[in-house]
Amino acid sequence: MYTGAKQALDEKLSNVAFLRTNIEIIDRFFGPDEVQEIWLTFSDPQMKNVHKRLTSTFFMARYRHFLVDRGIIHLKTDSNFLFTYTSLVVERNGFPLLFKTEDLYHSSLSEEHSPLLTIRTYYESMWMERGLNIRYIRFELPHNGELAEPEVEIPLDEYRSYHRSKRSSRSVSK
Repeated sequence: MYTGAKQALDEKLSNVAFLRTNIEIIDRFFGPDEVQEIWLTFSDPQMKNVHKRLTSTFFMARYRHFLVDRGIIHLKTDSNFLFTYTSLVVERNGFPLLFKTEDLYHSSLSEEHSPLLTIRTYYESMWMERGLNIRYIRFELPHNGELAEPEVEIPLDEYRSYHRSKRSSRSVSK
């Protein structure tokens, strides 16, 4: 956060905000139509609790409060579970899909979006070193329409961060 804030100040960028808060109350900090794009980079997939997934309908409803109509949501992740879940949310709710790839660094992403390939987070570099694909999906979030969760079970991710053990015997989640 410090590095990004310092760069924004040094470059006199006026359209940058940094906020450290509980994500569940994100809609309290921005006014209607104040945000054009949301970036979700390497979010915890929250395989056990659908309401904690940052691409769930629970959060889509909150994003609608401050994101412009048909604002863009970007998800960049190493988690096949979260990528699959988000893809199903997009499909189930008929959100306009702008781009989707299961392997960002070996995709047909155009020159226009090449900055996606040059900005790598700490975790992204770590996952790539482990040989994991980086998945990316970009879609629009319309203000209108009912939101519905996909009704399908998704295989859980098998790998764990560092030395974390599996806490459940489950192999799939909704």
